[in-house]
Amino acid sequence: MTTLTEERCQRMQEKLFKALAPDTLTIVDESAPHQGHAGAATGLGYFAVKIGSPAFTGKSLVECHRLVYEALGNMMQTDIHALRIIVER
Repeated sequence: MTTLTEERCQRMQEKLFKALAPDTLTIVDESAPHQGHAGAATGLGYFAVKIGSPAFTGKSLVECHRLVYEALGNMMQTDIHALRIIVER
């Protein structure tokens, strides 16, 4: 049986691979240390994404972050309260 966190991470991975074809991708659920915070009360998660992708070539860090947000789409409203992005170049 998969947990909600595992299911969210799997969907995030699928969306990021489809949109950005990353060379490297690590997704970590960082929700536990945030229990009791206002954002955690909504049931949305706190995640860290470490990602390297050819799609980032020639792009600024802000542009890379935008690509990640675009790839995750509505998950930013339905599943993710906070996202820490580490771009690998």
